[in-house]
Amino acid sequence: MDWLSVIPPFVYIALVAFGVVLVTVAYLILLERKVASWTQDRIGPNRVGPWGLLQPLADGLKMFFKEDYRPGGTDKVLFTTAPAAMMLVVIVAMAVIPWGGVHRVETQISVAAGQDVLAAAIASIPMNADLVGEPRVVEAGTYGIMYEYAFQIADLSIGLLFLVAVLSLAVYGVVVGGWASNNKYSFIGGLRATAQMISYEIPLGLCLLTIVVMTGTLDLGQIVEKQAHYWGGVIPAWNVFAQPLAFLMFLTCIHAEANRSPFDLAEAEQELVGGYHTEYTSMRLGLLLLSEYAEMIVTSSVCVALFFGGWHLPGLLGPDAQHPAVTSSWVVVLLRCAVYFIKVLVVIFVFMWVRWSMPRFRFDQLMMLAWRSFIPLSLVVLLATAIALYFAVAQDESFRSLRRIDGYTALLLFGVNIGLLLGAMVLSRVLPPPPLTNRRIGIPGSRFSHTPVPAAGEVEAVVQTKREFLVGVSNQL
Repeated sequence: MDWLSVIPPFVYIALVAFGVVLVTVAYLILLERKVASWTQDRIGPNRVGPWGLLQPLADGLKMFFKEDYRPGGTDKVLFTTAPAAMMLVVIVAMAVIPWGGVHRVETQISVAAGQDVLAAAIASIPMNADLVGEPRVVEAGTYGIMYEYAFQIADLSIGLLFLVAVLSLAVYGVVVGGWASNNKYSFIGGLRATAQMISYEIPLGLCLLTIVVMTGTLDLGQIVEKQAHYWGGVIPAWNVFAQPLAFLMFLTCIHAEANRSPFDLAEAEQELVGGYHTEYTSMRLGLLLLSEYAEMIVTSSVCVALFFGGWHLPGLLGPDAQHPAVTSSWVVVLLRCAVYFIKVLVVIFVFMWVRWSMPRFRFDQLMMLAWRSFIPLSLVVLLATAIALYFAVAQDESFRSLRRIDGYTALLLFGVNIGLLLGAMVLSRVLPPPPLTNRRIGIPGSRFSHTPVPAAGEVEAVVQTKREFLVGVSNQL
């Protein structure tokens, strides 16, 4: 048991977080089918196990024992690398999610005579932990030390930048999979996904910059901590109330980044069969499908951290008002993780709700939404936020020290968002419409150029013939 005590806390956090996320990925498929059945007024899977809870296990076994078929002419290495790369990217991006705030630990160490106390204290704390204060004397040769560590796998000061950079690599898995399949439909699906993901990364990044301007940091843990207070003692200081327009655009962009309906143009059945994974079978296909759900978990986690206060819930704040993320209770840390996870599941439910409620866009509509609407609107929101913060809190010393906006500033930003939305609606009616890229083109000499109009009395004659036929059939019965 001695070697277990020297393992850094982030190792245990990584094992638990990855285990929970991978199990959740499997059960999100069951949740997807249940949401579909609820939307369509059906029962859904309920045969395998109690209430259908073992359905993901049955689906996994079925996928695992399917024939692992690879068509001739495909690139063997890239064909196998693409699914693994997509799953690997999502797992790496999961490392910077702040699940439970900061955990503070107080312990005692023994220091030999003549040994540097501070050096011994630093050497005794786990990796990635920070020493808090100076060691205090408990008795001769024994000192009490206090250290704290962020309850996440990797506590990076540029966590948000790291996350965006890693998630942007997911497009390579789609492109490489479509190219390596040696299938024109898969290749077109990969090209569609590339154009879509690159286009929607621009407004997504601008929405992220809006939150960075408000908080002054790229650290996801600090962004969550700056939302852990209340406006007027009642309203949680979550960024979604101050930036509702940025939240709606961000939510739409992560739908497009995850290739979820109504943005699943890369795998449109009507014109591309299965899209970039048409030729995939067995667990290669399984990895592609699971990576989509895993990316939903990661992007939903980022959405919760940026706009819904992460682990923040009344009663789960630490005793220090300046640093509410710090707590010395394991129970509070685990409750925070549960709160964060529940919020993530709510956002994922919105993903599934949208899929079964909205029809798929055309590809020209998809591009127009990004380039003519989201990109200019997100840029204006970013500029308006910077200007509003400059005039509202430039002289506020508490904002300079804690980087927290008060209720007045939040109300000002909310009004700015509503004003920009109304202005965009007015401009959409005033500006010239986009070009008609999906117009009907006449073909000279085609028999489908016009629909012939039936002659007078022709429709009545057909109806009368059908009526007589049905009457004759009913008499015979």
